[in-house]
Amino acid sequence: MDQIMDRDMEQGLQGEGQEAAAQETMESMMEQYDISGLRKGDVRTGTVIAETENGWLVDVGYKCEGYLPGKEWTHRILVGDAEKPTKGDEIEVQVINLREGEEAQLLLSRWRHEFDRRWAEFEDKLAQNEIVQVRGVRKVKGGLMVDCCGLEGFMPISHLSADGRGVNLGNFIEQVFDAKLLEKDRRKHRIVFSRKSLVEKEAAEQRAKFYEEVHEGDIIEGEVSSLTDFGVFVNVGAVDGLVHMSEITWKRNVRIRDSFKKGDKVTVKVIGIDKENDRISLSIKQVEGNPWLTVGERIHKDDVMTGTVTNVTDFGAFVELEPGIEGLVHIGDISWARIRHPKEAFRKGQEVRVLVLDVDTEKRRISLGYKQLNDPWKDIDQRYAKGSDITVKVVRLADFGAFVEVEEGVEGLIHISQLSTRRVEKPGDVLQEKQEVLARVIEVSPEQRRMRLSISALEEQEHPARHGEESHKREEPREGRRQQQSTHDEEPQFNPFVDAFRSQDFSR
Repeated sequence: MDQIMDRDMEQGLQGEGQEAAAQETMESMMEQYDISGLRKGDVRTGTVIAETENGWLVDVGYKCEGYLPGKEWTHRILVGDAEKPTKGDEIEVQVINLREGEEAQLLLSRWRHEFDRRWAEFEDKLAQNEIVQVRGVRKVKGGLMVDCCGLEGFMPISHLSADGRGVNLGNFIEQVFDAKLLEKDRRKHRIVFSRKSLVEKEAAEQRAKFYEEVHEGDIIEGEVSSLTDFGVFVNVGAVDGLVHMSEITWKRNVRIRDSFKKGDKVTVKVIGIDKENDRISLSIKQVEGNPWLTVGERIHKDDVMTGTVTNVTDFGAFVELEPGIEGLVHIGDISWARIRHPKEAFRKGQEVRVLVLDVDTEKRRISLGYKQLNDPWKDIDQRYAKGSDITVKVVRLADFGAFVEVEEGVEGLIHISQLSTRRVEKPGDVLQEKQEVLARVIEVSPEQRRMRLSISALEEQEHPARHGEESHKREEPREGRRQQQSTHDEEPQFNPFVDAFRSQDFSR
């Protein structure tokens, strides 16, 4: 009996030992997979132990390695984030999911922890001051992306300046400036900023200071901010003033966009201040001074000058003699020849030599002559001596003869009695306009601007006998001759200048 009891006790002890050993093994296995100390949202420092196809394995101090997917490394809202990790790097991660048991799994995120850290810093700054500093990062449609505490925020273009117009987003890239929070949404990772109110406040302070320090008559520096059809807006620091087109230059017919571009530095004179309407009137030309006040010291009657044609009108051509000073060449002073329009002689931009005929400083008028420097009648008696035979062109027919062009600006007259050795009833019977004929110079007077020519003189030279016969045949009864003589007596004494321009009006 005792032996049986001893055997049973021994077997019992062996069974208890085996059970204890089994229990120890189970506890060891549970310890290996025990992650009950972790909670979702916990932050741990771990070591990257391996890189997978789509992420990394991270040891966070437990038997079970955590998995960090590639998409959980960083996020677009994190500005200037770290480069991807390599094996052996220590990183801080956040538990975003876990599963216990034999098939325990641990899912990690790095950017969520970093976002929480940066957002906490952002909130702390807002709690201290409603104004925060931001840095321009990049341009996007509708505005500018900025960096604040390592978080990416958005600033609409309408909130970058006081009026929301004319903003160059590129000027804000990598620039640090003050801003105020418009909107924040942590769940949507959304932050919106504005600097409009800050700019408006600063601008108001600058305008107040400007009106205290600047007065009418002051000459200040500015920068062209915009161009319009009626003038140029110039920023003078605190405000934009208008330079009306009438105050841009002393010159005439100047195109604004040909003379200025946005950003040009200009010197202006303050000619008007309207504080109530916040308007400033400026002048550029008054800085230079009125050239007409001293024109009499530089330009005199009978001066020969070189200028540039600035405009051609029906009545003449305007010539710029110096900046802001123009004179008029009247159509009657353009050419000795007859012209229908000044465009026949001048074109805009042409450089010409002119003679100053008159200077009226009170009316700001200068009369110029062009033909006076190109007088074709000068020394004409040397070019066309009496008795010389020349080819001329018929330009006009009259009852008493034909006007012919000797050269440009010089016209002569062939009287009806000099058209032929035969009797001529009217000039059109023997000549046509634009016809070229050979004639002999029988009189030339440069002083009177008169030249008389003859065709009959050539005919007489060629056929003297015929001329005698024709003269005999043409003899008429005394009464007829008297009547003819009376008719000739009624004609005014020959004067080519008067006859040629009898019907012309030179009052211009």
